[in-house]
This record gives sequence, C-alpha cells and structure tokens, in this order.
Amino acid sequence: MPPGGPAGGVRASGGGPGDRRGGPPVERGGAPVRPAPVLRLLAAPASGALLAAAFPPLDLGPLALVALVPLLLAVEGTRPRKAAALGYLAGLTFFGLHLLWIAQFLSWTGAVAWLAWGALSGVQAAAFAAFFALVPATRPLGAWRLAVLPACWAVLELVRAYHPIGGFPWGLLAVSQHDAGPLLPLARVVGGFGLAAVLVAVNLAAAFWLRGLLAGSRAAGGSRVRRAIVLAGLPLLVAGLLGARLAVPEAPAPAGTPLDVVMVQAGLRGGHGLAQGQTTQEVFDNHVRRTETLSLLPGDPPDLVVWGEGAADADPLTDPGRMAQVAKAAAAARAPILLGATTRLDDTHLATEGLLFTPKGRLADRYQKRRLVPFGEFVPFGSVLGRLIPATREGVPYDKVPGTRLEPLLIDGVRVGPLICWESAYPGDARQLTRDGAQLLLIMTNNASFGTGAGPRQALAAGQLRAVETGRTIVQAAVTGISAVIEPTGATRQETGLYQDTVVRAQVAPRAAETPYVRYGRGIEAGLIGVAVAGVVLAGLLWRRRLGAEDRAVAERVLAPLRGGS
Repeated sequence: MPPGGPAGGVRASGGGPGDRRGGPPVERGGAPVRPAPVLRLLAAPASGALLAAAFPPLDLGPLALVALVPLLLAVEGTRPRKAAALGYLAGLTFFGLHLLWIAQFLSWTGAVAWLAWGALSGVQAAAFAAFFALVPATRPLGAWRLAVLPACWAVLELVRAYHPIGGFPWGLLAVSQHDAGPLLPLARVVGGFGLAAVLVAVNLAAAFWLRGLLAGSRAAGGSRVRRAIVLAGLPLLVAGLLGARLAVPEAPAPAGTPLDVVMVQAGLRGGHGLAQGQTTQEVFDNHVRRTETLSLLPGDPPDLVVWGEGAADADPLTDPGRMAQVAKAAAAARAPILLGATTRLDDTHLATEGLLFTPKGRLADRYQKRRLVPFGEFVPFGSVLGRLIPATREGVPYDKVPGTRLEPLLIDGVRVGPLICWESAYPGDARQLTRDGAQLLLIMTNNASFGTGAGPRQALAAGQLRAVETGRTIVQAAVTGISAVIEPTGATRQETGLYQDTVVRAQVAPRAAETPYVRYGRGIEAGLIGVAVAGVVLAGLLWRRRLGAEDRAVAERVLAPLRGGS
C-alpha cells in the first residue's frame, strides 16, 4: 500500500501540489523520511542506468522489476515539478544509453549524429518526466495509485509509440522481458503495454514496501503489527505474480502442415557510416548465388525462399537484367521468392516492398512497407529541414512512400503476415495481421546501418515480444543479421550472427487460434487509457478539495477573533 496508508506508515505534510509551507514529509513519530538532496539527484541516473541494463546489449531483464524503485522512493515526498525534473534526468540517462546505436547509424553525418542522438533522447525523456510528476501528484488516491500509475505509464508509452510523425516505439518497457522474462507470458493476455503496466506496478509495490518497512521500524507505537503487515506484503506480491503467470493460457497449438522456409542472409560488411547500409550489386548477386545452391541439396524444394529488406536496392521490376537473375534463382530453388526491394514509383518517389515471385519468376503479390523510419526513409518537414540541416537530405535524397494495405500473403496455402523492419516494433500491426488470419508472421529486415551495435539485438527483441503477443511463430529474415525463427514463447532458434553469409532452412508451423491479446487488445489499451484519465482527474479533484478546505480553515482562523469581538 502507498505511503499514508497502513502499510506505508508515512504521512506527507509537504511537497504536494497543495502544500503551502513546503516542509518535508514526516513520519507520525516526527522523524524526516525524505532522502538527502544529493541522494535524490543520484537516484535519477541510477534508475535510468538500471533500466537501460535490462535491455540489450546487457540484457539483464529482471532488473526491470526494480529499476524504477530508487527514483520512486526519491520523488514520493517532492513536488510534481521537482519530480518531473528528476524523471527527465532518468529518462535522459535511459534513452541516452539505450539509443547509442543511433550515433553509429548516423556516423556519416559527423557531429549531427550526436545532435540527433541527444535530441531524440531528450524528446523521449519527456514521457519519464510526465510519469514521475504524477507520482506525488496522485498521492490523494492512496492505494489506488497501484492501478492508476501503471496505467499512466502504459498510456505514455502508447502516445510516444505512435505520435508524432509515426511515433518512436523503441525502449518500450515490456521488450526488456523478451529473453524468457518471468512475466513475459502475460503479454499473451494483456499485450506489451499491459505488461509494461504490470512491471511498473511491481516497481511501485516494491517501493511502497521498502518505505513501509522503514516507517514500521521507526514507529514508536504499534510497530509489531505494522511490521507484520509490511513483511507480509512482499510474499503476497510474489504469490500474486506467480498466480497470474500460471493462469496465462498456453500459446496456440500448431494447425496444419509446417511451411518449409529458407532464409538467405548474404549481406556484406560495408564501409564506414552510411555505406554500412548500402545494398550493392555484390549483395544482390550473393543472394542469387546462395539461392541457386539450394538446387544442390537433396530432398524436396522449400515452400518459400526469403531475402531480407533491401536485398535488391535497385528496382528489379524496372531492370530486365535483375528480373532475369531473380527468375533464374527461383527456377533453381524450385520455390517462390519473397524479395525485399527498393522499388521506384516515379521519378522522385521510392518505396520499400516485399515482392513475391513465383518459381517461374513472375510477380505474384507484393507488400509495401507502411511505417517508414523518420530520417531513415523520409525527412519530416523535408523542405525546411533539408535547408537547415543539409545532412538530412544527404542520407535521404528521396522520400519513400508508405503503403496502405495490411493483409496476409497467401503462400502455399498458408496465410503469412508480412512486416518490414521498423514495423515489427508496433504491436498493433502484428495484432491486426493475426486477426485477419495470418497463421505465421514474417519480418524482413536490414540491420546493416546499425553496424555491430545493440540495434539488431533490440530489433530481434521486439520481434520476440510480438511472437508472444500474437501466439504466432515469426520468421525474421535479415540481409546482414540477425535472422532467426522466433517461437510463440519468445524463444529463438537457428539464430544467425551479424554479417554471417549463410542459408537457414526451417520448418515453421502455422497456427490458427487467437490469443486473448489479439482478440481483446484494443479493449485492453482502451481500459488502460480509461483508468489513467479517470485517476488523474480524480487526483486533481481531491487536491482541489483539499486546497479549498485549507483556505476555509485559514479564513476561519482569521475571522474568529473578529467574530468574538463583535
């Protein structure tokens, strides 16, 4: 329970929005419990660094269960404005560490790379500032904060994932659990945003428990009872989490004959900067060569061959020579090829697409990438920014055009849901494809520009979360790595290394049943929004009533002598 309740043992006399005196919060026994200013300041980067360590590259996922605790303890007795500043510092630390690969991705721009890294980290940190401002601001809600604050975190993640200019769904809290995290199966029921809310609730409960333990040890009266209540809190929390974990339904069972899929990973380590991500003729030729060698293997041909995003940067549909090579490779493999390509729509517009060719080399279907990477595939406000920061147009001379269709492709009787790179970070897209009948999901990606940083591993982690949410096996085919088969449990198999020139062949089982998140995901997210909005509004009303009561009390004290004298 929160401070101020029976388990908290702490009643704040100051630091909230309605505090006129600004005094420190005190125990009922009168001893200050507010941490020293220097400790409070250190708590912000400590929480940010701990949270960053829960994600790749360190990948210490269990840290996400307690990473926020230091700052939650530090801001409890502060005013919202100060809590927001500390939250912003924590967010800046987290995103600064989590997004270091951005500087490598944009290294060809020189100093602009670090400017972009700092600006992006600074913008994303605003969500942390807003959340931690709400920690003291919602104190009037008492124990209800254990529901309201986690919902607020989830809503803030929803907002920054989708807005503005398409959002930035990176560093979402649930992704920290991708590697067999103890609470990962909950994503099958509540999705990534719901799982984030659960993780925040665990952090809050741990923080309240520690405060209650401290207050109980200091209290003069009734200390045994209070201590017993507090000590029981943590086992009850653990028991509740284990119960919720055990109640999660199993992933959907396989339904139908497995699809025999071949992933061709034949990218090359590029030069420096932007050259790392450029797909050359040699890369395209490597994919052709690797695919042709499938004819030398014994047994039946595969059901599908996949080349990752951008395996052909020059549009094969307008290049007869490349079309002939694709047809030759498909004929040799005796299988359809799903080819990641940059296609030309007109003289000034390009698109990122997955082109499905028949074994005879004819175009059978196509999927055009819908969610484009800002400053990677298009420049927002390009006419202005292109002049102010020329480097933005050097890397992206043409804006790509987003697609409008999101539906499965039919491949050998199996409905395959295509996602291209950045799109795998958006839970709504994978959920929609599954609702529309996708029996397995396929992510085509090209991580060459990320070099050897944490970017490819973080991208794979997002795919692992999508697999758990949807209950579908995911095939991730990358030009330079990491390629893998991701099971509905989130576990990976046949995982490749970065810049490994190889072919991966896997049997991938289709699945038909829907997880609770696929079926009710929109309702779950709407519920989180409803709880957050209602809680914040109610907290505001309670603070307003408290202020009104204080004003009336002051007026009574001032007027009392005058009334007595009359």
